[in-house]
Amino acid sequence: MNNTKSASLRLAIRLACTSLLVGSSAVAAQDATTTQTSQQSNAEKSKVAKNATTLQEVTVTATKRKEDASRIAGAISAVTGDQLENIGAQSFSDYLGRMPGVVFNAGPAGDSTAVIRGVGTTAGLDQGQGPTGYYINEVPLTEPGYGIGIPDIDTYDVERVEVLRGPQGSLFGSSSLGGAINYVANEADPSGFHAGFETSLSSTHNADGQLGQTAKGMINVPIIDDKLAVRFVLLERSDPGYLDNIGLDRKGSNDAKTRGGRVSIVWTPREGTKLTWLSLVQNGSTADFSYENPALGDLKRSTLLPEKFNTTFSLHSLRLDQDVGFATLTTLLSYNRKAHVLDNDYTPFYGGIDGTSGPVLYEEQARSGTRTAEMRLASPTDASSRFDWLFGANYLGTDKSIPDAISSPDAYAVLSQIYPAYDLRGNEYYWGHGQVSGSERAVFGEVNWHFADRWTFTVGGRWYRDEVSSKVQYNGIFYDPIYSPPATEQKQTGFVPKYSLTWSITPDVTTYALASKGYRFGNPNTIYPLAGFDTPSGWKTDTLWNYEVGLKSYWLDHRVQLDVSAFYIDWSDIQVRLYRPDGVTYGTNAGGARIRGVEMSSAWRPNSHIDLAANVTFLDARLSEDVLAASTPLLAGQVLPGASKWQASVIGSYRWDGEYSPTFTVTDREISGAPANLQQPFYRINGYNQLDARFSLLFGNTEISLFATNLADRRGVTFSYGDFGEGLQNFVIRPRTVGVRLNWQM
Repeated sequence: MNNTKSASLRLAIRLACTSLLVGSSAVAAQDATTTQTSQQSNAEKSKVAKNATTLQEVTVTATKRKEDASRIAGAISAVTGDQLENIGAQSFSDYLGRMPGVVFNAGPAGDSTAVIRGVGTTAGLDQGQGPTGYYINEVPLTEPGYGIGIPDIDTYDVERVEVLRGPQGSLFGSSSLGGAINYVANEADPSGFHAGFETSLSSTHNADGQLGQTAKGMINVPIIDDKLAVRFVLLERSDPGYLDNIGLDRKGSNDAKTRGGRVSIVWTPREGTKLTWLSLVQNGSTADFSYENPALGDLKRSTLLPEKFNTTFSLHSLRLDQDVGFATLTTLLSYNRKAHVLDNDYTPFYGGIDGTSGPVLYEEQARSGTRTAEMRLASPTDASSRFDWLFGANYLGTDKSIPDAISSPDAYAVLSQIYPAYDLRGNEYYWGHGQVSGSERAVFGEVNWHFADRWTFTVGGRWYRDEVSSKVQYNGIFYDPIYSPPATEQKQTGFVPKYSLTWSITPDVTTYALASKGYRFGNPNTIYPLAGFDTPSGWKTDTLWNYEVGLKSYWLDHRVQLDVSAFYIDWSDIQVRLYRPDGVTYGTNAGGARIRGVEMSSAWRPNSHIDLAANVTFLDARLSEDVLAASTPLLAGQVLPGASKWQASVIGSYRWDGEYSPTFTVTDREISGAPANLQQPFYRINGYNQLDARFSLLFGNTEISLFATNLADRRGVTFSYGDFGEGLQNFVIRPRTVGVRLNWQM
């Protein structure tokens, strides 16, 4: 770490903070006996938090029932809506990278990924299901096969975001191989009327005068007091571009817009019955990809066509929580749709083919629909009972379609003289279509045995059956006349267990030991055969074991909080993407990996003016076996993609006395370098430091804040790749951005 970076970390540690305990399991509270009623407005709750003198536990749903994070065996980070607001967070990139054990790889908007504890074979999207699970109010958003998108829901009016580190296979199912991220949106509140509004203006370095703008609003209306309410949220966000596309002669080419909204309805017709409806829509558009070509200069890229990326996402869910006497019955039904349109400039690859002269466009239009159903019973939590339990069953079904095409403006005029008519579709000289259907059926459960005072033994598990089928058809001048093989299929069943032992040494100190297993879908290969090469029919489920010990504690009358966890992960039959001799990639299972690490998060509130929080992660994630079949052999000892050896984040704030509660907040994070993918380890995430600051004033229910992100204007590379000699392509963090934000709450 150089002297400048060390100084910025030391500066952030010295400064003070407002209830910003990102990465810990604590939030601010006035004292242990303070009760914040649901009738308080968000502004009143925020004011109470800012005048707090102690730290209090935060409630999460990591075990599919509400529990204090400090009582659960396993590493959990939870950041509340107020905390996200205090750091000006709007999307994943603003907060995920500040949590212990999480590396956020900001690729295309709506397709950016998070790697938890180094569990990944690429820092970007791969050919199969990703290793990190994403959820909204417990509804899964990941599906088998290539991801259509990873919804990055705006943080306005969010209750909290939970990050569960380590595999969550027993309760959350497939894809949560390294961990899970659960976004918890605020529900409608039947107890009273609430409203809020937020707007901001910002300026980004190299944005050619474009201003960033946001406009967000919320209204909560009780229809029947304490029984029925509806909550509406609308938002629009415009992020100015900061890359200059010299091929298009356009400055700030990668400008992006986000629009969305949601509706929540809560009905409690009688005691013990609660019905919740959630509808959420969010659309994003990026005018040009957000990678730079370093060889062309700082924040420069060059294409002959704009490379746009547009996403749409919608979710509808219905939940029933019913007290049936001996247990609570929860039924959760959902349906979500995802779609994206992706354009790439393929001129470097196919420009001039067979005499054509125009630029070459590759376009992919993908869409998916996913249905889920879950039913579970959870026993009451009774301090006098030796046992409590949860059992359930769920279903997930997905259908997705991925059509793509390659075209050029003069393709038909030139190529129709050479190729038969069936090889052309207007100016398209390649077009294809892929269809994927997948399903998972599972039963799961967990039993807690409180076998002695302060001791709990937990055993849980999940039996699953996964099925995936794929069908493709390729047309055009590269195929004669078409390539349309029979549908391929993968089926697999399995069981993943979980065991833990928890000891509450005192009411404020808990230690645990945990062994848990995770898994994700396999998938068939759909590429054409190659003579002399045995292309695998697909890849099967891969699994890993996580062994972990941890300590969760409060000290000095809840003024100091400290969480520490150490873990070892054994990953086998890794799903990897390799290259055939003809340059086409295929998926297979090969090799293994071992990952070990230590995570620490802490918070300190010495008085009502000062708050400090910090977390540090050490990670050693490497292949444990050679994979010599790869075109670039993978060797034991090779570092896994996205597995930065060191991460550190500090947050500090100081709030002065006075009518307007002036508050200064500074955040700083440091990350070391790591490879971006296995096959090309020379493409890297670079080590970088990011320093942000914020100053706010409170005028009754209105807060006005000045903010600055990436103060030192670093070029942190969050993802990197290079294809077919096109040169290095780096996704970088947003350059220095300064602005003003107004937030009103009632």
